[in-house]
Amino acid sequence: MEQDKFWNVERSYFITSEGRVDLPMFFYQVRVRHLNFFVDYDRVLPLLKGTGLVPCKFFNGKAVVSLILFNYQKVSIPAYEEVVISIVVRPEMLPDPKIYLTNFLKQKGANWTVGAYVLEMPVTIPEARAAGREIWGFPKFETKIPYKLEGNYFEFAVLDPETEEQIVSVKGKTGIGIKMRAFDYVNYSNYNDFIWKTISDVDGYYKNCFRRTAEVKVGPSKHRMAENIRQLGLEKLKPFVIQVSDKLRFRLNPGRAVVPFKSP
Repeated sequence: MEQDKFWNVERSYFITSEGRVDLPMFFYQVRVRHLNFFVDYDRVLPLLKGTGLVPCKFFNGKAVVSLILFNYQKVSIPAYEEVVISIVVRPEMLPDPKIYLTNFLKQKGANWTVGAYVLEMPVTIPEARAAGREIWGFPKFETKIPYKLEGNYFEFAVLDPETEEQIVSVKGKTGIGIKMRAFDYVNYSNYNDFIWKTISDVDGYYKNCFRRTAEVKVGPSKHRMAENIRQLGLEKLKPFVIQVSDKLRFRLNPGRAVVPFKSP
């Protein structure tokens, strides 16, 4: 594995409250179920208040919100699961590129002018929680994430870390799709009074499934994540595409400051 040129990059390290993390973090083997939704712009906008970021308005006047399950089978920290709710955004104080779809045609994240703001990011181990919060400013919290991935069928849930009530459950099935090379991940976050940009170099392929079914249900939990899903109205929406991969790998790089902005 060390001889693979994808991993042949210079590395540093960061000491978190849970121990040392080598950077970039290496994700050697990853399974992903990535649900993409068009959400009314006015539902999304209040969730970004105070971040210095605004949702990108696409051709239909809507914002793009993603609900993602990552099953990290082999990582440079212990294996874990993660669920992400993210919004496609841009820094409001920088020039608006206006035509956002062109970003997604550029596979290399360094060329992107937009990115994904992480609204929620539950994980299953303390090492991942500490790294996400302390290195990148991601809103990670530790909890249980039961899941099942069987062929075209998938299901997963996020439990309230205090009560173990269900925050959300997701069930879905995918069918035929178009195989495409995966593009890099680009994230914006608020960190140390800056807007921070982080790029993950991704290697592998997605199947973009246009024949798909998915059901999102919010549980009885009063957790902030449950309230945010209710605000977005995801229970009443169907994803416009589900991206599937059982063999993805990537390098999560240290982020960099883009523009000064008081962290909320």
